[in-house]
Amino acid sequence: MNISHYWRLVIWFALMCYLLFMPASQLPSEPFLKIPHFDKIVHFGLFFILCLLLFRPVKQFTPNFYFWTPLLALVLAVALEFLQQKITKSRHSDVYDLWANTAGLAVAVVFYRFFVKGKKIEILV
Repeated sequence: MNISHYWRLVIWFALMCYLLFMPASQLPSEPFLKIPHFDKIVHFGLFFILCLLLFRPVKQFTPNFYFWTPLLALVLAVALEFLQQKITKSRHSDVYDLWANTAGLAVAVVFYRFFVKGKKIEILV
């Protein structure tokens, strides 16, 4: 496995960590575009893309990638939520953030199955 093939995943994960561990004082105090629970939409999107980007590397190691990819992404979601509270002083774990993360993972699996796998777009993921 050549890490250069997975630069999107590495960059995305680094960006996620930056955003998840950013001090609360640097987050916008007003909801973006006055959308209620916008932070949950952000969590959904972050983990949706993470799961999509994880399919390619996991698929190389196991034929059961539809099981292992979301499981690995879920473990990362739980770990990042836990670490968010332990590492930063101004951020905390939130069960609703974890639910949004999980929803993003679930939708990513369905999206991958019906819109990405076996299509030309698969090389982008």
